[in-house]
Amino acid sequence: MLVVLDQVAIDGVRSAQRSSGGSSLLDVARAAQVDPSTVSRVLRDDPALRVRPTTRERILAAAAELGYVPNVNARGLALRRTTTLGLIIPSTANIVYEQIIKGAEAAARQAGYVLVLAESADVGAVDSAHRELILGGRVDGLLIASGTLHESLPPPLLNGLTNCVILNRRIRGSLPSIIEDDERGMARAVEHLVGLGHTRIACLAGPDEVDTATRRLAGFKQAMRAAALPIRRGYVERASFDEAGGYEATLKLLALARQPTAIAASSIVAAIGALAACHAAGVTVPEEVSLIAFHDATIAQYLTPSLSTIWMPLFELGEMATRQLLLMIDGQEIPSVQRLEDPEPRVISRASTAPPRR
Repeated sequence: MLVVLDQVAIDGVRSAQRSSGGSSLLDVARAAQVDPSTVSRVLRDDPALRVRPTTRERILAAAAELGYVPNVNARGLALRRTTTLGLIIPSTANIVYEQIIKGAEAAARQAGYVLVLAESADVGAVDSAHRELILGGRVDGLLIASGTLHESLPPPLLNGLTNCVILNRRIRGSLPSIIEDDERGMARAVEHLVGLGHTRIACLAGPDEVDTATRRLAGFKQAMRAAALPIRRGYVERASFDEAGGYEATLKLLALARQPTAIAASSIVAAIGALAACHAAGVTVPEEVSLIAFHDATIAQYLTPSLSTIWMPLFELGEMATRQLLLMIDGQEIPSVQRLEDPEPRVISRASTAPPRR
């Protein structure tokens, strides 16, 4: 790719190179005896570049020997970009977002971008720091993993940012969304419990205003119908995606006259609260109640008992959303809704699920 810079941009690049210290791209080019543009394209692994393997090795060796580190500021000036992406999540304390963040960061880093993380549960009331981040032109694009079905981005933010992708949920407006197959994942949880012999299965559903919770409940109902099992009165309890919500909702399920023998939780964080509620109520897991959670995390195997979960491709979701956002930044159109279906959801069976006690 040929990049033509005006004199202001060239001066900015030179200034940034001087201020960064160490060797410059020109130093690497001289040492490798090649054109600076070839060095630049080799170091950013340009797939369109055709260069001899010996030349590539000579460039990489020269860069390593000189300790050259590409200057992000200079590249940003050349491309008229900040080379920075933003990611807004509802809560940094929620373990579900760990893999999404890692996937997004990996894709951003591969493209030469930096990922900035921000927390906001309510996208309709984004605070001043986020407004400054967006309206101040500090990011080239934004990933949003927050918001509800009834929310939409405030007009000032939409006017200030056109490159935006909604991650694993849908909110009002025309912004493109990347979602995982939540229905299929929750259906797998029900199928696992049915396979163990359970017929009285309850659902610890999420908030009704959150798109992901709605889709997971739909998957639960579809799987129950497919198994010809009734959803008994009181067997669907709404709960926030946190430990306290799962705890309170599970106590209500356990207080029913006809107690369920299994619970499918639509959040692993809520399931941790559900497990604590069972202990508090003197209900043994899995002897009296089996428990399986949507999403997997390392902590699941260290709980007592270890928690059965539904593994979802969260890392891949973060990667895919970031790559789609980068396509938008490059001026390409992307579909309004994309569903990540590969790899498929799968059950990770642990000690919290077992056949019902006869």
